[in-house]
Amino acid sequence: MARAPINGSTLQWAREAMLVERDELARAAGTSEDRIVAFETGETRPTLRQLESIAKKLDRTLAFFFTPTPSTSDVPETADFRASNGEPIPSLLAREMRRAEQHRETIMELEGTPAPAAIVEPINWRNVAARAREMRALFGLTEAFTPPENQENQVLNFWRGLLEHHGYLVFQTTRIDLAIFRGLSIYHEKLPIILLNGADSNNGKVFTLFHEVAHLANRTSGMCGLEDRVNEEAIANAFAANFLMPKSQIGRIAAKTVGTAFERAEAAAGTFKVSVLAAGVRLRTLELITDEELESIRRESDDRWQGVRESRKKREGGPAPWRTRYRDLGPGYVGAVARALEDERVDMLDASHLLNARVPMVRQMIDEYYRTEGIE
Repeated sequence: MARAPINGSTLQWAREAMLVERDELARAAGTSEDRIVAFETGETRPTLRQLESIAKKLDRTLAFFFTPTPSTSDVPETADFRASNGEPIPSLLAREMRRAEQHRETIMELEGTPAPAAIVEPINWRNVAARAREMRALFGLTEAFTPPENQENQVLNFWRGLLEHHGYLVFQTTRIDLAIFRGLSIYHEKLPIILLNGADSNNGKVFTLFHEVAHLANRTSGMCGLEDRVNEEAIANAFAANFLMPKSQIGRIAAKTVGTAFERAEAAAGTFKVSVLAAGVRLRTLELITDEELESIRRESDDRWQGVRESRKKREGGPAPWRTRYRDLGPGYVGAVARALEDERVDMLDASHLLNARVPMVRQMIDEYYRTEGIE
C-alpha cells in the first residue's frame, strides 16, 4: 500500500496549532494514538487515505504536510476572559479562529487595505459611559436612536452591517456549544474581527457584538463568556449596556414600569431591542436591581432560550446549508467575493474555495447577497 512521505514535524505542528490531541486525531484517521506518534516522529508514514482524514481534521491541504515546519502558529492568540477554570479551547473553535483570519486576509487581497476601524480610546470603569457616547457619535447615532427593524434577526443584521460599514469584520460559528464561549475578538487596527457563537439568540449576539467592541477598544483579543466575575468582562458588559441602552433613555423606561425585576427587564428589552438579560445587566449597572435579581433574570432568560432551541430542534428540516454558511460568513465577506467574481478577478472555482462551498451553494449565496445587500 502506497504511503505518503510527509514531514512528521509539520504534522505535529499542525496538530498542536489546531489544539487537537493525538487520540482525537487517531480517531479521525481510523488508526491508533501510537501510530500518530510514529507519523510525527517519521518512524512510519500514513496511507493516502489516512492523510486525507488527517488533513480534513486539521483543516489543511494535503500538500501542506510535505512542506517545512512553519515557525509560528497561524491560529490567532486571544486572552481567555472566560471564568472556565482553565478549560482548553476546543479544536473546532481553533479552526474557526484560523478561518476568520484567513477571511480577513482574503478581503485585504481582494479589496485592498481599508481605513482603520472606527473605534474609541481604551475603556475603563471611570470612562465607560463616556466611551459609549463617543462610539454612538462615531456611528452618527443619537441617544434616542433604536434600530428601525423589529424582528430579532433584522436587528442583529442592522448592527452587524453598521459595524462592517465602519471597518469591522463579523463572523459566526456553527456547532460550538454556548457554554464554551459567547464571542471573541481578534484585534487589528484595520479589519478587527468579532466572532459570534451561532448557538446564541439573535438578541444575545447583539449584546456580544458591543461587548467585543469594548475589548477591541482596549486593543486586546479575547475569548468571552460575558462573566461579570472577570473584571475585563464586567467592563465590556458595562460598555455594551451603555451603548445599547443610554442612561437617559433607560431611566425613563424603568421609572414607568411596575412589576418584578424580570418584567422591568422585559420592558426595557422591548424598547431597546436587546435581550432580557442585556436589559437586566443594564438595570444592575444603574443599581435599579440587585445582584440576586440579575442572577434570577439570567437563569430565567437562559431557561427560556434553551426551551426555544429545543423546540426548534424538534421541527423537521431547518435552514438550508447555504443559508447557514451565508449567516456565518456574513454579507461583508460574501460581498467581497461576489464583487471579485463579477469583475473577473476570481473565477467560480476560486469563489468555491473562498466560500468553502460547492458551486451550486456559491451561486445561492451570491444571489442572496445581491438580493439583500448588493443593490445600489
